[in-house]
Amino acid sequence: MWQLEVKIIALTLVYFTGWFMFEKVFSALWRRLRGEEKNSATPRARRKVVPLATVTPVDQTWRYIKGLSSPDWRIRRISCIQLGDRRGTAVVEALIEALDDPREEVSLAAGEALTRIGDPAAIEALTSHCRKLENHSMRSYENYRAA
Repeated sequence: MWQLEVKIIALTLVYFTGWFMFEKVFSALWRRLRGEEKNSATPRARRKVVPLATVTPVDQTWRYIKGLSSPDWRIRRISCIQLGDRRGTAVVEALIEALDDPREEVSLAAGEALTRIGDPAAIEALTSHCRKLENHSMRSYENYRAA
């Protein structure tokens, strides 16, 4: 039984030695024959990936603003998230309106988007929204406590 194990180990060593020889010796020889430089240790520069926003010819901002009036709350939430990466008065106004959305996920996403934009016009709307959330959580706490 041990003879079989010795044969397996020997064949594995032969295999890896052959692989090493091919990778190091023959690859270097092949590079010299092709005329590549010896000092090309630095990898070739990769092509820069073009951002998706430059590939699409149409600006999607108005589409996302229209998405804020969708009956589906998921679309409204995704629209808020996407609008957080854009700037402009129309975007800020639409997100301020979305703060009063009946669905909490949408209003939170609108608040996060407004904080990412950082427009001074949104500060008052965000502070009043935070007060509303605080009052709502205090009322919920009192209801749970009374129950």
